[in-house]
Amino acid sequence: MAAISVFKRYEKKFLLDTFQYRKVVDFVNDYMVFDKYCVGEQVYGLLNIYFDTPDNLLIGRSTDKPLYKEKLRLRSYFPPENKDSKVFFEIKQKYKECVTKRRVVMRYGEALELIDTHKMPHLADDSYINVQVTKEICAMFERYQGLAPSVFIAYDRIAMFGKDNPELRVTFDRNIRTRRKNPTFDFGTDGEQLLPEGKYLMEIKIPNAMPLWLARFLSENRIFSTSFSKYGKEYEYMVTNNQNNITKLTED
Repeated sequence: MAAISVFKRYEKKFLLDTFQYRKVVDFVNDYMVFDKYCVGEQVYGLLNIYFDTPDNLLIGRSTDKPLYKEKLRLRSYFPPENKDSKVFFEIKQKYKECVTKRRVVMRYGEALELIDTHKMPHLADDSYINVQVTKEICAMFERYQGLAPSVFIAYDRIAMFGKDNPELRVTFDRNIRTRRKNPTFDFGTDGEQLLPEGKYLMEIKIPNAMPLWLARFLSENRIFSTSFSKYGKEYEYMVTNNQNNITKLTED
């Protein structure tokens, strides 16, 4: 696994029911293969901690759908066993429809040090590019006062890649659960369900235009893209619940 990965791509999102999910997977099997961790439609877990300010500045801006927005998150594929476990610190930015992601692999202890001090930790991998991206993360902590773990989001994923174009990627996420209380990796993976049972979030990730065979299939089956952010949807639910609680208190 590389110490750093950089992605620049376009992402299209779709909400599917079980019937649509089955139809999509059966169709794309002719053009795509399962990720090595998903053979036989096995899922793998993704655990994420999203960072924000006390007044939810980053996600608040994001839900306003500006031309440019950015997020900071810490990701792991399993609950870290100790401070030497590998985690992924990621800056995700979107300008218009183009998504850029810069990712650094570091030890969990290094990540905790960065979160606690907002300064460059002592990195086991101190290569030039690794240090530069870590500096960008430190700069975000300086730029956004009070930036700290805000929301824990976990889900189960199935991933597929194009047979002839590995940069074409389709993922299916289900069992999406969120937690604002104790948004760390140290309190298990439980949380509130974000989607009803039997619903999948499909993401099509492409370096440029969507393949014609895939675009035609989606159109013929009336599967249309939607605007959906896991963190954004969790924030919307949180705001709605807070407003309902305030209304209930005033009525009482």
